[in-house]
Amino acid sequence: MNQIKRRTFMLHAVAAGATLTCSGLALAGPTKVDEADPKAASLGYRNDSSQVDKKRFPKHGAGEKCSGCMAWLGKPSDAWAECDLMVDKLVANAGWCSSFVKLKG
Repeated sequence: MNQIKRRTFMLHAVAAGATLTCSGLALAGPTKVDEADPKAASLGYRNDSSQVDKKRFPKHGAGEKCSGCMAWLGKPSDAWAECDLMVDKLVANAGWCSSFVKLKG
């Protein structure tokens, strides 16, 4: 019968525990961004593009929204998706921030 040495068993047990811990973190996924989040606030982010402060951001266009931005990582039909600018956060399809760059094409 093939016996497992104690050292080998312990190494496998530690590796399995680390894998389970890391996979649990990955399953948590990104959360919806809060407008009060420091990063979001610094970008002037709003979940609704029509609520953008016109005095603070006079170049904001009426048709600009996150789903039409180059940083949007979702499909145009997604209500919420990841953004290149907001790590581990989901932004609203109809949202907007001051780093908006219109998709070409």
